Amino acid sequence: MSVGLYLHAVRAARPRQIERRLTRPLRRRLVPGAADAGPPAPLEELVPFWRSAAFARAEGSHPGGRLAGFAAAYNGSVLEAARAGDAARAAALLDDARGGDRWHPYVVSTRILNWVAALSLAPALATAGVGESLRRQLAFLRRNVEDDVLGNHVLRNATALLLGGVSVGDDSSVRLGRLLFARELPEQVLPDGGHYERSPAYHRLVLRDLLQAAPYADVQRAVAAMTGFAVLSSRPDGAPWLFNDGGADVAPALELEAPADGLSLARDTGYAFLRRPGLSLAFDCGPPAPEFLPAHAHADALSFQLWLDGAPAVVDPGTSTYEPGERRAWERGTRAHSTVAVDGDQFRLWGAFRSGPLPAVRLTHADSSTVAGEVLLRGGVVHRRTMALGERSLVVEDRVEGEGRHTIVSSLPVAQGSPLRVEPLAGSAEEEPATYAERFGETRGARAHVVRVDALLPWEGGWRLSWGAP
Repeated sequence: MSVGLYLHAVRAARPRQIERRLTRPLRRRLVPGAADAGPPAPLEELVPFWRSAAFARAEGSHPGGRLAGFAAAYNGSVLEAARAGDAARAAALLDDARGGDRWHPYVVSTRILNWVAALSLAPALATAGVGESLRRQLAFLRRNVEDDVLGNHVLRNATALLLGGVSVGDDSSVRLGRLLFARELPEQVLPDGGHYERSPAYHRLVLRDLLQAAPYADVQRAVAAMTGFAVLSSRPDGAPWLFNDGGADVAPALELEAPADGLSLARDTGYAFLRRPGLSLAFDCGPPAPEFLPAHAHADALSFQLWLDGAPAVVDPGTSTYEPGERRAWERGTRAHSTVAVDGDQFRLWGAFRSGPLPAVRLTHADSSTVAGEVLLRGGVVHRRTMALGERSLVVEDRVEGEGRHTIVSSLPVAQGSPLRVEPLAGSAEEEPATYAERFGETRGARAHVVRVDALLPWEGGWRLSWGAP
């Protein structure tokens, strides 16, 4: 790891992130007690929502690694039991044991929300002991808001402080939760309703948190804007397009309208969507992430996903793991995506969640049948892509401009069993086995069409995709 990468990370970070990172070890040792002030109160306004499909599974099911420990400590099983009407089992599953990641602020936040939802569905859980534990967890969370991370973590902290505070009558937690929303939402929710981390899956997780907070905080404008983006970023199966990190298991099932046919743009977040009967196309044409928060970014600028007749055709590699290693690096990297890699990844990726500096990416044209964008790569190299949609075809034209000789890899991952016919516009393509992930710990078969050249710029290439009767 070069010193330059660490220097970039420090320069890109917000002062608040640096200060909180430096003081984090001390603050997390402080697990305060709490005065016994009686049982918590159910939040009846949210009972219908907590019974809905948005909470139909315990959040964060992971097959192994650190996140598996997180998932167990979320105590989602308590909410599952309460949703099933089994208060006795829910009471037996309550667990606030201390130690390690069990008292990580994100874990504590999620556990608070699960407990408050469960005791609202099963009021027999609302004992003085549960109230005392909730007050202790809230006191810990007030000292450990994740300003070292920011993003969706702080909004989860805010939601837990707000709902937990309302339930146990803790005014200081309620005030802090509302303050965090007022501070964060103007930046985190972009003008087009997208979330600034640019993950459609995490966007829905944030939206679910805001829907829980809505009866008790001024978040209604953010909810309306984010709901609009959630509609735009829906695949034909109702799940979000899986750009950047996240999967169908991360995104909760929210009640959303079906997106309209035609062209839909989310210019601020950086996505374009083209829909026709039997066809859905999604194009990534914006920033990968904020410079100070690239944890969930993939090096996938100008990649696209295509569904035909309700089934995947051109796919994104998705996210099968957050554990550092070859699989994580590959799924974040440029060559795994339906775009063009010039001398490797579009930007440096290291560890499991670090990356940067990030390139400039923008949409340059969009109409009812054509979208185009460009990405400014290292060394003054520019990749420009235009995609033109025909009746039963899609022509993808790429041009890489700059100086000198470069290694270029153009990839097109296609779902197994797709009826798509693929032809390169220039050169010859090899077909390689590939995989893509819809959820953590699972992969599906695909085949990747790949063109590799060592070329003197400018270089032109691309793909002709066709389907249906020849």
